[in-house]
Amino acid sequence: MNFRDIWAIARKDLIACIKDKVILVQVLVLPFIIVFGYASLMTAMNGSDNAGDMKAENAYYVNAPAEIESQLTKIGYQKAGEGETEKIKHQIKDKKANLLIVFPQDFKMKTENGADLDNVEIWYNSDKRSSLTQYSMVSELLNTFQPKVFTVNADTNVTYNFGDPNSALKNFLGMILPLMVLMSVFMVCMNLAAQAITGEKERGFMNTLLITPVKRSSLALGKALCIFITAIVGGLSAFTGMAVSLPQLGKTFGAEEGFSFSFGDYFQLFAVTITAVFVLVGILLIVSTLAKDIKQATTISPIFMMVLMIAGMLTMSDNIRDAVEGIGTVNYLIPAWNTMRVMQEIIAAKYDAVNVAITCGVNLVVTVLMIAVISRLFDREAMLKD
Repeated sequence: MNFRDIWAIARKDLIACIKDKVILVQVLVLPFIIVFGYASLMTAMNGSDNAGDMKAENAYYVNAPAEIESQLTKIGYQKAGEGETEKIKHQIKDKKANLLIVFPQDFKMKTENGADLDNVEIWYNSDKRSSLTQYSMVSELLNTFQPKVFTVNADTNVTYNFGDPNSALKNFLGMILPLMVLMSVFMVCMNLAAQAITGEKERGFMNTLLITPVKRSSLALGKALCIFITAIVGGLSAFTGMAVSLPQLGKTFGAEEGFSFSFGDYFQLFAVTITAVFVLVGILLIVSTLAKDIKQATTISPIFMMVLMIAGMLTMSDNIRDAVEGIGTVNYLIPAWNTMRVMQEIIAAKYDAVNVAITCGVNLVVTVLMIAVISRLFDREAMLKD
């Protein structure tokens, strides 16, 4: 094995990548845009939903008492004109209006003996999301005017929740963001890996390389080194998008105190991300080496990304999550699965540094084994055939 030959081959391919502006943008910018853009989209959607929750639109009331009317008009409710109730009901049914609150004539907040309570009618359409949202909002508002029989968890100095108040958000982000990071790098590297080996076989240039004095193992390692360096840059871009997005998402989704990450958290996320990228690139290079043409390589490769997606989505179920936790250390010995698992744990602030180290170590060992496989594949006589 000649390291000079390996670097010469890698350098040649890297220069070609740098000179190609499209590839350069894909590697440096695209992973960041995918991750940060997706996070910004979630932020915008949640912000839009919250804005809709705070302000009512196409919502009306009839006969509201003064103390309630002032609250309704403050959040955007309109007083319906005389004889318009049936018209508004039809509009709600046709999804042209959202809600109608009908208070009875001479509405009373209380009665002397508690009998013959006045009934407030709220007309809405659950098939329309904004209508259902406003129904929930106004129901909560009206509940504040009802007499209280007893209170629940009234002592603000006591923490009644034994769990992490941000747990649901952290689990959600732990499922989504690692997938977005790995998918963005996978998308960039898939075409590069296919072009680096299968593409050169298609163009006939690979045969020229194979008959040169350069050892095939050196040729294989040079090609692999170029893609690995490219993947590191893409992984750094994607990781930056995730690191920038996490605080923003926590703020947008109303995360309570405690939703923050230290330098150590980010460093371990980065280490896991890069070693996971190595495994993905190793898989892509093996597929590219075995494939007959670029089309076949780019058709087979996404199957492995689908496996990774399924691995990440499995933990959505509480039952599966409990079963997974029962497996223990084995989780961190399975390539791909270990990455999704430990990245979710880091984001959820429930990780063990030992498990992070095991995951990174397993990923590196698997990467070395895959490089050895690629080198052996290059030694096959069949590589010389057209």
